[in-house]
Amino acid sequence: MKTRKTWRNGLGLSQLMAMMLVVLPTMAFIVTFLLDYWGVMQADYKLKLLANQVAEVANNQTDISNFTMVDRGLCPNGAALSFGTQDEGGGAGYIDITIQYNYNGTYLTNKNLSTSVSSYSYHDQNMSIIGTCS
Repeated sequence: MKTRKTWRNGLGLSQLMAMMLVVLPTMAFIVTFLLDYWGVMQADYKLKLLANQVAEVANNQTDISNFTMVDRGLCPNGAALSFGTQDEGGGAGYIDITIQYNYNGTYLTNKNLSTSVSSYSYHDQNMSIIGTCS
Protein backbone atom coordinates (compact mmCIF):
# COMPACT_ATOMS: atom_id res chain seq x y z
CA MET A 1 0.00 0.00 0.00
CA LYS A 2 1.31 3.39 -0.95
CA THR A 3 1.46 6.15 1.60
CA ARG A 4 0.99 9.73 0.65
CA LYS A 5 3.50 12.33 1.74
CA THR A 6 2.16 15.70 2.62
CA TRP A 7 4.22 18.86 2.83
CA ARG A 8 1.87 20.61 5.20
CA ASN A 9 4.52 21.77 7.65
CA GLY A 10 7.60 21.46 5.46
CA LEU A 11 8.14 25.17 4.95
CA GLY A 12 5.72 27.35 6.81
CA LEU A 13 4.47 30.69 5.67
CA SER A 14 6.34 32.46 8.46
CA GLN A 15 9.70 31.01 7.36
CA LEU A 16 8.94 31.90 3.75
CA MET A 17 8.05 35.50 4.64
CA ALA A 18 11.11 35.87 6.86
CA MET A 19 13.35 34.61 4.07
CA MET A 20 11.80 37.02 1.57
CA LEU A 21 12.21 39.88 4.04
CA VAL A 22 15.97 39.30 3.95
CA VAL A 23 16.49 38.13 0.38
CA LEU A 24 14.46 40.67 -1.61
CA PRO A 25 16.03 43.88 -0.23
CA THR A 26 19.49 42.32 -0.55
CA MET A 27 18.85 41.40 -4.18
CA ALA A 28 17.42 44.85 -4.88
CA PHE A 29 20.53 46.50 -3.42
CA ILE A 30 22.86 44.27 -5.45
CA VAL A 31 21.01 44.91 -8.71
CA THR A 32 20.85 48.67 -8.11
CA PHE A 33 24.53 48.81 -7.19
CA LEU A 34 25.52 46.85 -10.32
CA LEU A 35 23.44 49.17 -12.51
CA ASP A 36 25.11 52.18 -10.87
CA TYR A 37 28.55 50.63 -11.40
CA TRP A 38 27.66 49.99 -15.05
CA GLY A 39 26.74 53.69 -15.35
CA VAL A 40 30.17 54.67 -14.01
CA MET A 41 31.87 52.37 -16.52
CA GLN A 42 29.83 53.88 -19.37
CA ALA A 43 30.79 57.40 -18.25
CA ASP A 44 34.46 56.39 -18.06
CA TYR A 45 34.28 54.91 -21.56
CA LYS A 46 32.79 58.13 -22.93
CA LEU A 47 35.52 60.19 -21.26
CA LYS A 48 38.22 58.03 -22.85
CA LEU A 49 36.56 58.33 -26.25
CA LEU A 50 36.25 62.09 -25.82
CA ALA A 51 39.90 62.47 -24.76
CA ASN A 52 41.04 60.57 -27.85
CA GLN A 53 38.89 62.75 -30.10
CA VAL A 54 40.25 65.92 -28.49
CA ALA A 55 43.78 64.58 -29.12
CA GLU A 56 42.90 63.97 -32.77
CA VAL A 57 41.49 67.49 -33.19
CA ALA A 58 44.49 69.03 -31.40
CA ASN A 59 46.93 67.14 -33.63
CA ASN A 60 45.23 68.48 -36.75
CA GLN A 61 45.49 72.14 -35.69
CA THR A 62 48.66 74.02 -36.46
CA ASP A 63 48.12 76.52 -33.63
CA ILE A 64 46.44 75.29 -30.46
CA SER A 65 47.11 78.36 -28.36
CA ASN A 66 43.36 79.11 -28.43
CA PHE A 67 42.05 75.56 -28.58
CA THR A 68 38.36 75.12 -29.31
CA MET A 69 36.38 72.10 -30.34
CA VAL A 70 32.78 71.52 -31.31
CA ASP A 71 30.91 69.66 -28.56
CA ARG A 72 29.98 66.33 -30.15
CA GLY A 73 27.69 65.25 -27.33
CA LEU A 74 30.06 62.63 -25.93
CA CYS A 75 29.99 63.87 -22.35
CA PRO A 76 28.12 61.51 -20.03
CA ASN A 77 24.45 62.21 -19.25
CA GLY A 78 24.23 65.03 -21.78
CA ALA A 79 26.69 67.30 -19.95
CA ALA A 80 28.35 70.14 -21.84
CA LEU A 81 32.05 70.11 -22.66
CA SER A 82 34.09 73.17 -21.73
CA PHE A 83 37.81 73.85 -21.81
CA GLY A 84 39.71 75.78 -19.19
CA THR A 85 42.93 77.67 -19.65
CA GLN A 86 45.68 75.92 -21.53
CA ASP A 87 49.08 75.64 -19.89
CA GLU A 88 52.49 74.61 -21.07
CA GLY A 89 52.71 70.84 -21.32
CA GLY A 90 55.13 68.52 -19.64
CA GLY A 91 57.46 67.73 -22.52
CA ALA A 92 58.49 69.41 -25.74
CA GLY A 93 56.37 68.31 -28.66
CA TYR A 94 53.64 66.69 -26.57
CA ILE A 95 50.02 67.58 -25.97
CA ASP A 96 48.59 66.49 -22.62
CA ILE A 97 44.79 66.21 -22.51
CA THR A 98 42.73 65.68 -19.35
CA ILE A 99 38.95 65.29 -19.35
CA GLN A 100 37.09 65.45 -16.01
CA TYR A 101 33.54 64.55 -14.98
CA ASN A 102 31.70 64.40 -11.66
CA TYR A 103 29.40 61.33 -11.54
CA ASN A 104 26.31 61.31 -9.33
CA GLY A 105 24.41 58.05 -9.16
CA THR A 106 22.21 56.21 -6.70
CA TYR A 107 24.92 54.75 -4.48
CA LEU A 108 28.08 56.04 -6.14
CA THR A 109 27.55 59.76 -5.61
CA ASN A 110 30.03 62.58 -6.16
CA LYS A 111 32.66 60.41 -7.86
CA ASN A 112 35.25 62.40 -9.76
CA LEU A 113 36.20 60.62 -12.97
CA SER A 114 39.19 61.75 -14.95
CA THR A 115 41.07 60.43 -17.94
CA SER A 116 44.32 61.64 -19.47
CA VAL A 117 45.90 61.24 -22.88
CA SER A 118 49.38 62.30 -23.86
CA SER A 119 49.76 62.73 -27.60
CA TYR A 120 52.69 63.58 -29.79
CA SER A 121 52.27 66.90 -31.57
CA TYR A 122 52.82 66.72 -35.32
CA HIS A 123 53.31 70.49 -35.41
CA ASP A 124 55.86 70.58 -32.56
CA GLN A 125 53.57 72.21 -30.03
CA ASN A 126 53.65 71.91 -26.29
CA MET A 127 50.30 72.24 -24.50
CA SER A 128 48.26 70.93 -21.60
CA ILE A 129 44.49 70.98 -22.25
CA ILE A 130 41.96 70.41 -19.47
CA GLY A 131 38.34 69.76 -20.46
CA THR A 132 35.41 69.47 -18.08
CA CYS A 133 32.06 67.83 -18.68
CA SER A 134 29.57 69.69 -16.52
